[in-house]
Amino acid sequence: MGQCPQCGGNAHPDPEHSGVMRCLTCWNVWTLPREQPCPGYRPTLNAALRKLGEYRNLRR
Repeated sequence: MGQCPQCGGNAHPDPEHSGVMRCLTCWNVWTLPREQPCPGYRPTLNAALRKLGEYRNLRR
């Protein structure tokens, strides 16, 4: 349960959609912010491996 940013009324999670809140007073609907996963080094490593694979194909 939360508070509506538009009218200040009570807001409840929408049972049909995850991460969505709905105000029962003014019917305002909004999504909750999602947690951003820590990017770490995996995307950089994957991009480097793709480049390495492309480079190997060019040398053959």
